[in-house]
Amino acid sequence: PLPAPTTAFSPADTSERGKDSSETSPSASPHSLTTTAPLTSWKSDSTAVPGWQRLTDTGLGLKQTNQPSFRSSPVSVVPDASFTHPAAPPATSRSPALSSTAASPPLTSNPTTQDNASLPLTSNSTTQDKASPPLTSNPTTQDNTSAPTSTAKPSCADKYRGVSVDYTWNKNNDTFTATLDVKGKECEPPGCEKQHRGLPACGAKAINISHPSCEPPLAYRLEVPPGKCQFELIDCVEPKEANTSLCLRWQNKDFSFGQMCDENKIEYKFQCDGRYQNDSKDTFEVRRLKPKTNYTCSSQVFYNQQLLTSQNKTIETDFEEPKAPQNITCSAKSATEGKITWTPPQNYFDRFSLCYRITSGKPNCTTLDTNQSERDLHHLTPFTDYEVLLQACVTGKIVRSGNVTCKFKTNATKPSKVNNLNASRTKENSIEVNCKPPDQVNGPKGIYHLEVRIGTTSVKNYSKSECRFLLENLNYLTEYTFLVYYHNTKYAGPQESTTESTSYNAKAVIIFLVFLIIVTSIALLIVLYKIYDLHKKRSSNLDEQQELVERDDEKQLMHVEPIHADVLLETYKRKMADEARLFLAEFQSIPRVFSKFSIKDARKSFNQNKNRYVDILPYDYNRVELSDINGDAGSNYINASYIDGFKEPRKYIAAQGPRDETVDDFWRMIWEQKATVIVMVTKCEEGNKNKCAEYWPSMDEGSRVYGDVIVEVNEHKRCPDYIIQKLTVGNRKEKANGRAVTHIQFTSWPDHGVPEDPHLLLKLRRRVNAFSNFFSGPIVVHCSAGVGRTGTYIGIDAMLEGLEAENKVDVYGYVVKLRRQRCLMVQVEAQYVLIHQALVEYNQFGETEVSLSELHPYLSNMKKRDPPSEPSPLEAEFQRLPSYRGWRTQHIGNQEENKSKNRNSNVIPYDFNRVALKHELETSKESEQDSDESSDDENDSDLEEISRYINASFIMSYWKPEVMIAAQGPLKETVGDFWQMVFQRKVKVIVMLTELKSGDQEACAQYWEEGKQTYGDVEVHMKDTNKSSAYTVRAFELRHSKRKDPRMVYQYQFNNWNGEELPAEPKELVLMIQNLKQKLPKKNSPEGNKYHRNVPLLIHCRDGSQQTGVFCALFNLLESADTEEVIDVFQAVKSLRRARPGMVPTFEQYQFLYDVIASTYPAQNGQVKNSKHPEDKVEIDNEVDKAKSDANCTSPPEALEKTPEGDKEAGGTKDAEEPEHAANGPASPVLTQSV
Repeated sequence: PLPAPTTAFSPADTSERGKDSSETSPSASPHSLTTTAPLTSWKSDSTAVPGWQRLTDTGLGLKQTNQPSFRSSPVSVVPDASFTHPAAPPATSRSPALSSTAASPPLTSNPTTQDNASLPLTSNSTTQDKASPPLTSNPTTQDNTSAPTSTAKPSCADKYRGVSVDYTWNKNNDTFTATLDVKGKECEPPGCEKQHRGLPACGAKAINISHPSCEPPLAYRLEVPPGKCQFELIDCVEPKEANTSLCLRWQNKDFSFGQMCDENKIEYKFQCDGRYQNDSKDTFEVRRLKPKTNYTCSSQVFYNQQLLTSQNKTIETDFEEPKAPQNITCSAKSATEGKITWTPPQNYFDRFSLCYRITSGKPNCTTLDTNQSERDLHHLTPFTDYEVLLQACVTGKIVRSGNVTCKFKTNATKPSKVNNLNASRTKENSIEVNCKPPDQVNGPKGIYHLEVRIGTTSVKNYSKSECRFLLENLNYLTEYTFLVYYHNTKYAGPQESTTESTSYNAKAVIIFLVFLIIVTSIALLIVLYKIYDLHKKRSSNLDEQQELVERDDEKQLMHVEPIHADVLLETYKRKMADEARLFLAEFQSIPRVFSKFSIKDARKSFNQNKNRYVDILPYDYNRVELSDINGDAGSNYINASYIDGFKEPRKYIAAQGPRDETVDDFWRMIWEQKATVIVMVTKCEEGNKNKCAEYWPSMDEGSRVYGDVIVEVNEHKRCPDYIIQKLTVGNRKEKANGRAVTHIQFTSWPDHGVPEDPHLLLKLRRRVNAFSNFFSGPIVVHCSAGVGRTGTYIGIDAMLEGLEAENKVDVYGYVVKLRRQRCLMVQVEAQYVLIHQALVEYNQFGETEVSLSELHPYLSNMKKRDPPSEPSPLEAEFQRLPSYRGWRTQHIGNQEENKSKNRNSNVIPYDFNRVALKHELETSKESEQDSDESSDDENDSDLEEISRYINASFIMSYWKPEVMIAAQGPLKETVGDFWQMVFQRKVKVIVMLTELKSGDQEACAQYWEEGKQTYGDVEVHMKDTNKSSAYTVRAFELRHSKRKDPRMVYQYQFNNWNGEELPAEPKELVLMIQNLKQKLPKKNSPEGNKYHRNVPLLIHCRDGSQQTGVFCALFNLLESADTEEVIDVFQAVKSLRRARPGMVPTFEQYQFLYDVIASTYPAQNGQVKNSKHPEDKVEIDNEVDKAKSDANCTSPPEALEKTPEGDKEAGGTKDAEEPEHAANGPASPVLTQSV
């Protein structure tokens, strides 16, 4: 290292020092720097940074340039007495060491008078900043007047003259260490510290150097250079100029110039392609270079004329701009096609870009390969100008292209048809024809052609440039046909036609009308006189005529013997034979109206608007008469009749469904007749037709006043087949307490026909009789007209009483009696057959329903054998179950190509309720938002021949019309069909009741895998699996390739059930049912079709009958117990056997159902308590608890919504009630099967 500059303290001023020739500053050069490591080497903390080993006297300064980063200048290190307490540097960075040497002037001392101001201590360097302020060291202040004479110690500035500083970069903490080179000089701490650590780049530190042998101490300021790593050489060329230019720039990354470094002392050198630059500019640019060529450049950074860092960089220029394609041609091939040809350019490019557009329109662009030289354009607009832009493109730092354009016009073609063709009559024999232009003219401007025809004969032709033709002087009362088309001078468009007729000649018609009015008036007078005369004669002979009609009515009646209970089933089968010919003959022999009974009151003018149908009126002799209101005529009339029961006069009142005008009269009848039960066997609206007014208040309304009668609704409970409402009825004019009235609405009577299962009406009868008592008034029964369904229900109730009392029934005789009391009672033959079916059902199977409160003693008695050798009552009940073998066809499942898809040849789905599996093509055509409405029998039957087969059947659930699917376990080859069925029927929950294997035999193919599986258009992704001791729950996400939204499907696999045995822990099965119900959708309104596309629940075991039958029966029984607090195991199993072969085949399974319900609802202190098994951790559906909290049958809250009703009838009477169409009984004799 070179000696550091020192300056002796002297009383001489600065000007005197300047005259001293001994004080010179030898010039320094880079060759005088001591280097301990290469410029680019930064290997250890102790390595000195070469090129920075001198002290400079430049001052502090901060200068900001307009470059992206700041340049900083180094801070010089010189002695300065004012820097005795330097501040700590703000940051640490590294810089090469800097040292310099300079000669100091001789030190002179004046012992007597010494100025307090010290002489400056200067430091000379190669590049000295003359603008820097002098740095001084202040000696001890002495009085100028006192100068003691003594021998003075040598100056420390002289003693340490020539000391140099070496800066070393410590990369571990990004700081410098300054080391004083004091070789041959005395330097011991604390007065002289050789090393000063932790100095930041471009920082400064003031130090004092002293020794006992000299005075005063020498003040130094250490100025730290910038760090090498603070500079980075970057490529700064603009992308658009990168093919012929390059640009390099030194970027200052880490600091802004300021503190002690001076950016003015930084110099940059660049060399590239024989070109040089050496100045303070940090950017170097070279232009007019060759494209796609490598250039190697070097650059150095100097600080204070000392090399700081250098770097080499190789830069490749960008692609040359391609030349434009040559010889381009554009031409039209047809009206909708064009052709473009060209010659590719010779220089390099990587693709063509071809764009075409209608003039001033939006371009349509495509990318072509480099070897293409032509392109056809399709789907163009006829007779249209097009602009074409062809570009040869290459992509480097930017896209460069050579462009060429051309234009062409497509050919003309036929125009489209004219729009809004209209012909309108302007006068009796004048017609104007007009239209709007065609959407596509497709050629030059043309003309409109009109051809006028009468029939097929052309009578005239017109042509105009505007589509507006006025045709005058046409024939009167003639229909004309007008054909219009547009011709664009090259092609004619298609013809559009319309018709219009001319009117009559008004003058001629007026004369004819006057004559006609005169003749008609005369004829009308004659007719009125004849009517009057005929009415007078009929009134005088009324008694005689009625006697004659009575004899005629009685003559057509047949003699039908009552049917004994023992032969009831055989008689029913006999009469159903030959398409129920005998039933039809009996029914048609009964007069619709017994004309011997007068119907005068109902036909009075002031009563006619109270009748819903003009031909269904009560007889005068037994109509229900209301009390008169203020003597008003007709105030005592209501369309209702007294009906006798079985040996009980006036047990019923058969009434029409109230109209809006008669609601007050209806409630007045309920109050005056002291009725406590109302049976309603219709919905308020069926098939978009109003059948009955909603004559009761809603639950939200609470109560309503009807005239003087106040009706309050206390309870509303919905069950699958009926709705029960508990009402309180009072009268404002009477002080008597309100009466309890029960309103039962039967909701399962189909819009057309009769209920398929007569058991539903037997169940309704049980509910009605439970609310009726000996002291009640008549049971009020009504439908819409009060004859068809009303008569059917009354007939069933009365005949069952007769069967119980006399062990025989006379259905024919009782229906005749009904017709004598109200016309058209039991309106169609299907209702007449239904009465017989209900009697057969009751006679064969009896009462099998039991309430939960009586279940435990009932079941105990049913299991007893008395005597022991005889079957128990429960076994006898099971033996009465019909097997229904072969009761419906099974053609599809037994076809040869489908036999391999059945696991059990004895369990084949019936054709009428099999699950029709659509083909994927049909599925993809369905709407994105599939309808939630059901697919009726007709739709399913239409699919019978075109759909794929799968062994699965629809099963009616407790909440009709919702259904379940009972299916066999999938075979390996039917796994795809299984998932298609799940997707098409929108299944929410799959219940698997078997293991994959039963012994060595496969019971079910594993139809799920980890991750995603695809079956046709359906993708199945298993998302999650949860296992418990009793069952496993798997979650699947289903996606269809043509659908947007995924669907979640949950599979519940019950683990502890061998197909040949019963579950060891039935409570676990019950808990699984309660848990899976949470995944099912909310209950729908009970209105709907028979089979749904949306089937929320699918159950399968091995063959879809053994465990599946028990599960379905248990599922429905639990719903019944929770909703109505009654169960009917017999009817539940009977319904399943009608739906699928092999359901609940053994007595053990039948008894198991009773036992599970009894254990689920144990009796405690005479009350039934629902067992929830709280020890199990499976979450239970809260709706079960809610259902049990009600006093009577309740349903989940969503099922309590009112049945939606249509608009009320707006007045006027209909000609007749729409007949209740149905076949003469069910499709097949469902009650004739034996066990």
